[in-house]
Amino acid sequence: MTKIAFIGLGNMGAKMTTNLLKANYEVTGYDLNEEIVEGLIPIGLKKATSLSDIEKDTDIVITMLPNGDIVEEVYDNLIDKFNTRTLFVDCSTIDVDKAKALHKKCEAKNLLSLDAPVSGGVGGAEQATLTFMVGGTEEAYKIMLPVFKVMGKKSLLCGSFGSGQATKACNNMLLAISMIGVGEAFNLGINLDLDPNKLFEILSTSTGSCWAINSYCPIKNVGPTSPADKNFEPGFSASLMLKDLTIALKAVESTNTRAPFGAKAQENFQKMINDNKGNLDFSAITIFNNKAI
Repeated sequence: MTKIAFIGLGNMGAKMTTNLLKANYEVTGYDLNEEIVEGLIPIGLKKATSLSDIEKDTDIVITMLPNGDIVEEVYDNLIDKFNTRTLFVDCSTIDVDKAKALHKKCEAKNLLSLDAPVSGGVGGAEQATLTFMVGGTEEAYKIMLPVFKVMGKKSLLCGSFGSGQATKACNNMLLAISMIGVGEAFNLGINLDLDPNKLFEILSTSTGSCWAINSYCPIKNVGPTSPADKNFEPGFSASLMLKDLTIALKAVESTNTRAPFGAKAQENFQKMINDNKGNLDFSAITIFNNKAI
């Protein structure tokens, strides 16, 4: 049986781990929040009280952590202890250069590695409908593919080292821009005395259709249930979106890409965080821009 170590059991990691346990994988889990770890023990999780508790014959090490510096610290603590060809898979969202550096560290120790950030949020993690954007080798991807299928509905090997993170940067920059546009369209419609439900019915099936409308509509009681129906309790917080935009804009700068809308989106989210609204779901940017919160 494939032995997996999962490091980082927060909102996403705990749900991803739950799906692995339901599929009868042997999973050892580690998180600084021991209460989360204890909550997963009844469904089969083996608890690691420290990184040193993770057994060296582990086949796959998955990380889901807040930022690249923390991921690097974990890798530096672990890569010397594992058997060669152990697979390291980072599902965190970190910058492309950091991801490439981590791949090089693994390669130097004859370990396999993938960068595999996800899209789909907490709901996707819980329902096993995540999309994995993967960078690395075909060999490593084939080993991980059955595990990806347990945790998500789609995975794609986007290219070599760092390609997963590069794809995630493009995706989330587009998501931030489109969510702001969705908010502006609904705000205009409401100010024009349109029924928001009827406007949704048109926008969701016309040329303006997009995920931010169809699956995550930021207007209360419009479309499928979303954070807007729960006072913008986050599935994906504004602070995390700002982090991802900062990663994307770093790549924009390093490649001399022109992205004025991405830069403006970053500016808008920065203002939201400065106004102490970073704990809200990122879709609340649509209301924040309308000065309603």
